[in-house]
Amino acid sequence: MYGPSTPEMPQPTMSYGQTKKRNTALYVNAGVLCAIIGIFILPEVLCSAGIILGAYAWRLDYNEQRNRGLAVIIVGIVAMLVGLYYFAYITLGDFLP
Repeated sequence: MYGPSTPEMPQPTMSYGQTKKRNTALYVNAGVLCAIIGIFILPEVLCSAGIILGAYAWRLDYNEQRNRGLAVIIVGIVAMLVGLYYFAYITLGDFLP
């Protein structure tokens, strides 16, 4: 009535110390998929992508589901080792006695 009215701004619902929960299921699933496909096709590239996606998921969700990102990293490393051994055995199989 006595001056220009200003609309009230909505207050944030989170306090200053809280962290927002992030969904990492996409990164976890994509990392596992890359690691499994990387066993058969380009293990250096796809398994590395799986390891990177696992590390990103591990970093995003460091409080609640930290083990999922770490599990993807471990799966990516194991898949890379298996894929490299598999391709070395297939390609060098003709040269070995």
